Amino acid sequence: MGIGRSIAGVAGWLALASAASAAERLVLEPYPGATWYDVINQKNGVHFIREQMPQGQTPQNFQDLLTAQSITDRQDAPASFLSATMADLAQNCDSVTTVGPTTAEEAGRQVAYGRIYCGRQKGQTYGAHIFFKVIKGSDALYVVDRDFRVPGSDHPGAPLLPDDQAITFLQSEGAATRYLTDKVYLCDPVFPEARCSGEALPTAK
Repeated sequence: MGIGRSIAGVAGWLALASAASAAERLVLEPYPGATWYDVINQKNGVHFIREQMPQGQTPQNFQDLLTAQSITDRQDAPASFLSATMADLAQNCDSVTTVGPTTAEEAGRQVAYGRIYCGRQKGQTYGAHIFFKVIKGSDALYVVDRDFRVPGSDHPGAPLLPDDQAITFLQSEGAATRYLTDKVYLCDPVFPEARCSGEALPTAK
């Protein structure tokens, strides 16, 4: 999704959303490993979208992307929203496998997780693995996705990589799962948390 259009088609209508009030903020702590930088960090009225990738990668040659944005024109439960999103994305793949959505409650908020493995995007030589987290806030849905661009494959969950790179890639996917679970959350006076007390917390807004 996002600037790289890892899978085309859905990013456009996601970007029509708008964000929550100032009292509520989505926090993305720094991504582990290499330094990540903002490719897009925009706020237009109450709408925000932020896209990041590691230093050394550009929108023309990226392999990794982290996107966060808000959705206020949809009142779906996170799992329903994510199901529809993954179904739309899957239509752009020659081969695809999805996992989830799975639901959870975190700090009193409804949350959904899901993954889509696009073996090969239609008309392209590459595919994408996209890991999602959707949080239902007081005023918005917050959608965060960690995208990996991968070599095209007829087996969506198993990109064609040398053995040593395959191990590193699996470790990176494990790190993405832990990051979305532990380092992406809402700070909101309605559901106060100790980790939200710092004034310098990185945020998506």
